[in-house]
Amino acid sequence: MEQAKSLVAELLSRDVDTNRIDCGFTRLRNQMDVEEAEALDKAIELIKIDNGSGKAKVYSCQWLTSVLNKHGYKISSSTISRHISKRCSCE
Repeated sequence: MEQAKSLVAELLSRDVDTNRIDCGFTRLRNQMDVEEAEALDKAIELIKIDNGSGKAKVYSCQWLTSVLNKHGYKISSSTISRHISKRCSCE
């Protein structure tokens, strides 16, 4: 029954640091070379400061998704949005 006790202990007391995994965005970024990763960081900053709304928004998660997918990096706009808003598994 030792296994059951370990399961119970783990279910009742979550250790955030040992269960944390990188989100899809961070895993994608880690696959890039330095120049691409720096450009991606800049794109994220542009999304954050773009105050436009709807079609007036130039830089968006959808735009970044389209660019990344075009260059072979498969990711969804919702994954990018969760990362930007700090609702991903990185946080």
